[in-house]
Amino acid sequence: MKPLSILAQVTALALATLLLAFALCFAVVIATPAPKPLRMTIGDAVAALQGKPGRNFTLDSGVAPPSGPGIPQVETAIAEALGVNPSRVHARWLGVASMARQVGQSVVLVGNRALLVDSDDEGLRMRWSGNETFAADTEMPPFMAWYQGANGAWQSVSPVDLRLAAWRLRMLIALGLALVLLAFPTWYAARRLTRPIQRLATAAAGSALHTSHPFPVEGPREVREVGAAINAMHTRLADEADERLKIFAAIAHDLRTPLTGLRIRAEFMPPTERQRVIEDIDRMADMTAELLDYARFNHRPLHRECIDLTAFLADVAEGRRSVAQNVEFHAGSDETLVLAESAALRRAIDNLIDNALRFAGDAKLSIEHRPGYVDIHVDDNGPGIPEALLQEVLKPFSRLEGSRSRETGGAGLGLAIVTRIAASHGGAFALSHRAQGGLRATLSLVME
Repeated sequence: MKPLSILAQVTALALATLLLAFALCFAVVIATPAPKPLRMTIGDAVAALQGKPGRNFTLDSGVAPPSGPGIPQVETAIAEALGVNPSRVHARWLGVASMARQVGQSVVLVGNRALLVDSDDEGLRMRWSGNETFAADTEMPPFMAWYQGANGAWQSVSPVDLRLAAWRLRMLIALGLALVLLAFPTWYAARRLTRPIQRLATAAAGSALHTSHPFPVEGPREVREVGAAINAMHTRLADEADERLKIFAAIAHDLRTPLTGLRIRAEFMPPTERQRVIEDIDRMADMTAELLDYARFNHRPLHRECIDLTAFLADVAEGRRSVAQNVEFHAGSDETLVLAESAALRRAIDNLIDNALRFAGDAKLSIEHRPGYVDIHVDDNGPGIPEALLQEVLKPFSRLEGSRSRETGGAGLGLAIVTRIAASHGGAFALSHRAQGGLRATLSLVME
């Protein structure tokens, strides 16, 4: 069964998230009891005015009571509890509706009037009279009270509505629970969506023209279509590169015959011209071979094998010294294993040694280890390269001078070939200046 498209998966995830969030909130509303009406007593107001407000009341100073009718019964009860004249007390309902208690005395608001309700096993008895007074512990709807002290300053007490505090806490818990429950499925869905894209990006980073269908065709429909389209494009590019390489190889091969003929004819030329013509012909043949090698190194697949780099470099240096070339090798360890193609690696090392010998007359090979990589250094004591040109000379056909002479650097492809060989092995190539003078060429390879 093919996976759903990205649009379908994102839509399903969004709907599932909303459904779970609403279900949790609905469960909190249904499963938890409703908050009780806000109630307070005369005793609460008196305690707050006496400087002992609880956590559910606030006490303010310097605020005069509003004009208009108050609550005579509440004002009388507060004045009696404080032992002051009722004219120094003022109270106003806060307009919060409430129901009577099942047992005991309650006050129910009817408009701006207060109805005193006595409730017991025999039923309800309601009383209304301007002379009725409220007991100190009678629960009643919330009100705000003002008291004028001996110095004439007013103090006010008002309740803090904490009825919904528990519900707010429950809603926060529900939201937190929703986040916890949704975290894993959301992460899993995002992982399923992004994994094919990550694999596609990894394949693109490591793809080459010689690989066959390197891009995976998997995952959601949109990603599969992208993978198939990239594979088709890759095939077209590879076919075009094959065609161009075949044309170039044919041209290079066909040039060898006339060059050989010219080389033979040059032997019969006058001695004064013979050597110059022979050198020109040899330079043309070498440049053609370099161009063909440069094209092939980025196109053909590598045939890697496990190579003991210490023994490999020792053999290269020994071969150079056997023809009287000043090449030294300093082994850093007894054995250093890398996974590489022997012919390509030898070509890269030979190019670096040739450059060192050409411009400095000597070359020193060494090995340096670092986590996951091994660096092959080729040092010389030559004049070096200007700092601004260290990266420029790594590009194809880039040279420090433009003569194209074999004695001064050829076609400018040697370092470009080394860069391609390093990249094809998953490594890197760089040039740097030595502290004691001269140039250092570093070829980095992945350790086995």
